[in-house]
Parts: sequence; structure tokens; C-alpha cells
Amino acid sequence: METIERILNLAVVFTIAGSPLLAQEVSFQANVDRNEISAGEPVKFTLELANASTGKLTTPDWGGLVVVQGPFTSNSFSNMNGRVSRSSTSTWVLTATGPGDFTIGPSTATIGGGSLRTEPIRIHVSKTASGSGSSPQMDQAQKKDPNLFCTITLSKDKAYVGEQVITTYTLFSRYNSLQADDYDLPKISGFWAEEVDLGEANWQPGQRKINGLAYRVAVLKKQVLIPLRSGQLRVEPMTLNYRVNPNFFSSGTPVRIQSNASSLTVLDLPGGKPADFMGAVGDLRMEMDTPPTSVNANEAIDLSIRFSGRANLKLIDAPKLGLPGDFESYDPKIDDKITVNGTGMSGSRTFQYLLIPRHEGSYDVGALTFSYFDPTSGTYKQLRSAPLHFDVKPGAPNAGATVGNVVKSDVTPLANDIRYIRTGDLHLRRTGSFLFGSWPYILGITAPPALLLLLLAWYRKREKRLGDATGLRRRGADKVAKQRLVLAKAALDAGDRAAFNDTLGKALEGYAADKFNLGVAEVNPGMLREKLAGVDGGKAAEQYIALMEAAEMARFSPADSKPRQQTYEEAASLIARIEQHLRA
Repeated sequence: METIERILNLAVVFTIAGSPLLAQEVSFQANVDRNEISAGEPVKFTLELANASTGKLTTPDWGGLVVVQGPFTSNSFSNMNGRVSRSSTSTWVLTATGPGDFTIGPSTATIGGGSLRTEPIRIHVSKTASGSGSSPQMDQAQKKDPNLFCTITLSKDKAYVGEQVITTYTLFSRYNSLQADDYDLPKISGFWAEEVDLGEANWQPGQRKINGLAYRVAVLKKQVLIPLRSGQLRVEPMTLNYRVNPNFFSSGTPVRIQSNASSLTVLDLPGGKPADFMGAVGDLRMEMDTPPTSVNANEAIDLSIRFSGRANLKLIDAPKLGLPGDFESYDPKIDDKITVNGTGMSGSRTFQYLLIPRHEGSYDVGALTFSYFDPTSGTYKQLRSAPLHFDVKPGAPNAGATVGNVVKSDVTPLANDIRYIRTGDLHLRRTGSFLFGSWPYILGITAPPALLLLLLAWYRKREKRLGDATGLRRRGADKVAKQRLVLAKAALDAGDRAAFNDTLGKALEGYAADKFNLGVAEVNPGMLREKLAGVDGGKAAEQYIALMEAAEMARFSPADSKPRQQTYEEAASLIARIEQHLRA
């Protein structure tokens, strides 16, 4: 049946054409350079229409294959002994991101009142070749959208309670231009989370190839997660909204993507926990500042214990000292010098104790011990200090504690034996001197109401200004534009052409949008000519439009229309001139 239909279609083509050119056999074929590839390898697909004027061709259904390049179109023409022939060829480069059997659907060529149709083509894809740069998370996300996806990866899939795990949120894009709108942070339950300061997210240098496709890569976010309970804990997906290929004339195509979810198997700490275990997990060291061993009764002793290393330092509790009953102690002050970066949490946590011996005597406190869990070896390890010994001599009769380097508010009175006595100038008043009726009294009575009225007037004026969102945006347009111009200048000095053109374009678009209370998509040549008609007789509008178009064209052109330094100076001068005119 299909053969008969093709013959009839060819007959229609020959009848309508009626020329020597189309008297040759008309053909429409699809072929590939190979039918078996590995995941990530390219396959070339070609459509060829011979001996017919170019008709309307339909692009086939790729059946799950991804277009890497194309279409590339070429035409050929020959005349041999009066026999004329011509052909038109379209070529695509395809690939598959994973193994399986794929079918490229038929394509149709409509010529006059007839049509020709190609046969489907099957492609077998074997497992990915080594070094494809993929992972299960990437493969799953790439199948959803091979052009733009985000992954959440964990530094390990199993961890103990209290052990650090690094979470990385990575964006992969094949688009030339991408603008972020907003995002929904993933939900995290059962973890202590610490954010890693990555600064502003930027694209990594070069491109990364995943299953045969090249991507720009940016790390959006990193976290240090510390599981607080055992079981299966889950990091929920992250949702992001972007605009693809925005430009001066279009706000871009909205795209919404969602990352994968990641699960972590959390193991409970082994049994047999030491009595001095306080929840520390990682690799730790302990140092103690040796206090004086000979002191007087009621004299304060400063004792500092410092834990350092790579561990869950912010979750470490103060160790128990096991002091004799004749010693008074206070809750320690905590001094943290902790760094959180892409490798985890590290640094030191210091506990500063204040001890006060109340009676004379010789006291052996013994060594301080502190146990932590080492996830590498899966065992508990104990840290031990040198033994502590104090010789307490009799103090002065009825003497309170001598506290050095301690803020008074850090010490709580015990009954009536610790009191701070005020010394110095007590500002006593001479007998017979009265405050009532004096100048300080009058000022004290009248000043508060006056200040209250001034404050109320200022507050009302401030609320009125803040309520005027349009006015705030217009007044701040110049400031925002200057900030963006500073970024453009930095890119110019660094020789980063792409960043300079992108930032300068945003400065020009953003200033016009803010100044006239418009959306970025509404900033167009017609609007600029209308709003800036009164600035330099309309010359400023034309110069503004020319600068915006030059910045937009420079994003996609390998060369600049004028030196970038000159373009920057013209933009900065033009914005300043417009701002001065509009404020006048």
C-alpha cells in the first residue's frame, strides 16, 4: 500500500513540474553514517531531496536522541549532456546520553500537491564509553532536559551521626545566554546545615563534556550537612526558574527546572560510648593552657581548653572537669575560630573556665579526658591532658575572690562573699542644692516631648517616601546604574569582553527601566525616543539606542564595533547627562 502511495505522489510531482529538470527521477531519502554507537558518541543524520525544487520539509521526531549540531544545508547542481540534476541536503549531528534502542521517525517533503516520506531509522546505543564524565544524578537529570539541568550531589552516600557531608548544587547549561529569575531552596530535615560562602556564582572556565554533550558548569551552592539522627535522610529537590537567551528586544524564553533529590544513609554511633563522650565526631586535638599550680584561697584561676581539627566543632559541648567540692566554677565562655568551606568545618573551639578555690589545701584534680568518634576508623578515641594539681594557700581574712581578666557580669555572687565596690568620682551633690527649677531640670522636662515630635515628623515623612515604590525606584536608578558601570569597568580592566558587554547592556537597560518605572522587556527604541525626546533635542535617545544595540550585538559578534573603553566612557557620560537633565 505504501509503495502504491509513493508512485501516485511521484506521478503528481511529474505532472505539476512538467520541466526537463523534474523529468529526472525525484527521490527523498534519510540515512545515517552508522546504526550503532556508544552513549555520548556522535551519529550523522542526513536528509537528501533530489531532482525537485526545494519543498517543505518536516523535521523528524528524534526518538530520544539529542541534537548536538545542525541543521547544515547544502545544495548541488549538475548539467551533463543536457541532463540536469540537482539535490538539497540537510545534515544533523545527533547523540544519545544513555544506552538503548532509539528510532528516528520519518520526515516528509511536500512538493506541489504531492508528498514524499522517508523510512524510520533505528539506532542502537551501547553503554557509555569510559571517561564520559557522568554520574547517576547527571544521567537522570540530563534525560529530563539535555540542554539545562541541575544536580544535587553528596560527598558520600553513608555517614555516621555527627559526621560531615558536603552537598553541592551544580548547574549545567548548553545555552549561550541564561538569566536567573528565582529559585526554591530544598527542604532539609534531620541535619545541622552550614552554608559555604562561594561569593557570586560564576561559570567555571572551559566546558565539561557529559555523555558527548558539552556544558557550561556553575556551582550554585554548597552546604556542610551534619546528620543529627540515624536512618535514611533526604535532601529534597531544588527548583529554579530561568530565562533563556534574553536580549534587548526580548525578555527570553522562561524555563523551569528541578534538580534530583539525594538520600543519605546515616548510621548510628557504635555502642559502648565512653562516659566522657560529648558528641564530637571527626579528627580532633586537645590543648590546655597550664594554669598556676600555687594559688591563694578565693583567688580566681583561668583554665582554657582548646579543641582543634576537622570535626563538628559547633556541636561540641563543654567537657566536665570533675573538680573537688572546695572549688567554685562557672559556665565557660566559648571562643570559636571555625571555618566552613568546600572541604567541611574546621578550626578550633575554646572553653574558658573560671575556677575559685575556697579553702586551703593540696588538691589533685587528675588528668582531663575527652573522647570523640573517629568515622575513618569507626572507633572512639580519647584525648588526655597532663594531671592537674593545685596547692591552695590561706587567703587574706574576709577576702573575696580576685578575678583577673573577667568581666564583672560573668561572676554571680555567692551568698554575700563576692561584691564589687564602686570607686572613683561618685558625683555627690552639695547639701542645699536642688534640681527642681534649675536649667538641667527645665531641659529634662522640655527636651523629650520636642524630640518625640521631631521623631514622629521624620517617621511620617520616611513612611511616605517608602510607600512611594515608583519614586524610590526612579530616585535609585542612577545609583543602580553606577554600580553596574563599576562592574563593567572591572570587566574592562580584566579584559573580559563577554562580561563587559553583558554588564554594560544590563546597566543601560536597567537604568531606563528604573527611571521610567518599566519592565526590562518594555525598554525599546520607541519608548526611549518618547521618554528622552527633550534631552538634547532627541540626540540623547538615538545615542542611547545605538549604545544598547552595540552592546547587544557584541554579545554574539566576535568583534566590537568600537573600542570598549570608548563605549564605556560614552555610556557613563550619557547616563550622567540624562540624569542631570531629568532632575533639573
